[in-house]
Amino acid sequence: MKLSIFTVAAPDLTPEELCEAAAGAGIAGLEWRCKDTPAEVRSEKPSFWGNNRSTISPNADDAEIAAFREAASKHGRQSIAITPYLACGDIEETEKIMRLAKRFDASMVRVGVPGYDRTRSYNELFEQATAYLREIESLALHYGIKALVETHHVTITPSASLAHRLVKPFNPDAVGVLYDPGNMVHEGFENYRMGMELLGPYLAHVHVKNAGWQSAAPGETPDHLQPVAWSSGWAPIANGMVPWKQVLRDLRAVGYDGWFGVEDFSGTFDTRTMLQTYANQMKMWMEE
Repeated sequence: MKLSIFTVAAPDLTPEELCEAAAGAGIAGLEWRCKDTPAEVRSEKPSFWGNNRSTISPNADDAEIAAFREAASKHGRQSIAITPYLACGDIEETEKIMRLAKRFDASMVRVGVPGYDRTRSYNELFEQATAYLREIESLALHYGIKALVETHHVTITPSASLAHRLVKPFNPDAVGVLYDPGNMVHEGFENYRMGMELLGPYLAHVHVKNAGWQSAAPGETPDHLQPVAWSSGWAPIANGMVPWKQVLRDLRAVGYDGWFGVEDFSGTFDTRTMLQTYANQMKMWMEE
């Protein structure tokens, strides 16, 4: 089993500290979060999407790239992906990230997918995304980098089937799907194995996290004539709605042999404990 860490989930550790902790937990792969961090944010308390200390800039200079590469090399870890927040249609920025990924010897880059908020038609957004991927496909083949479309809530690819519809016209050596069952708790749930079977050769990477739903007024007796508001939130990997032992069985059944990247946003453990707990859980579940 190939375990990795998407560094968005380790905001308080520097690249050096993260690589050391990953090595101690037996996590071999690194998915570097890629985003500019404004100067004013760097003084804030570390957080997943704010002052994240294991984030590389899309405009990283040689010294910054060398520091990240040396941290991985020192601890025998492998940089497998550069994971930015690209806008669908931004070809120039996407190519920049692919060039950056090549400098890390990484093999995957997450690309942009349109969000969906009811203000624009899905069909219009689908055409925009298809045109973007048509250009990205040739870049991916040129750089030897697989472009990943993530199953993510509040986008046009919340489910395996909608992600498959988008990537199906393209070469699976160039374009694939980052399958994220934790995101699919919020939106996009489908039978896991059926979705994996549909994706076939496009199933390129898996993120491991969990989430759950609760009512806005838990424990209260509802008025059965009035709607009840529900909200979703992150949960520890073993305790959310995704039955990870079943998902792992399904992945094995379809022959998946790629990476499993932890992305635990529950805040249940400190980062080092989270990494070790994740590695222990995954190894135990796979043995079962």
